[in-house]
Amino acid sequence: MIAKLQISKDLLDGVKTLLEELQHVSLDEPTRILCKALEREIGAKYEALERRKAFTEYKQAQTGTTERENKRQNYLNQSGIHKNWRSPEETSPSP
Repeated sequence: MIAKLQISKDLLDGVKTLLEELQHVSLDEPTRILCKALEREIGAKYEALERRKAFTEYKQAQTGTTERENKRQNYLNQSGIHKNWRSPEETSPSP
C-alpha cells in the first residue's frame, strides 16, 4: 500500500524549484532517477490541482448559463473525457 502525504503548495513549489536547479548539477545515476520520478509526481500533482480548480469553477458558476457550460467543457477537457462520452449539455441526476 502506498501512503499519501499532503504538503503545502508553497513546499511543492519549493521542491519543483530545487529540482529545476539540480538539472544544472552533475548527479549520480540513482539520484538522477529519483529526481525524474519526483518531477513526474510533481507534474501530476499540478495537473490534479488544475483539474480541481476547473471543477470548482464549473460547480460555482450560475446554473443554466453559458459561463457554466463553458467551465464544464473546460473541466471535461482537463479531465481527458473524450467528446464522444460527454452529454451535449449538463444533466441533473434522476430522483
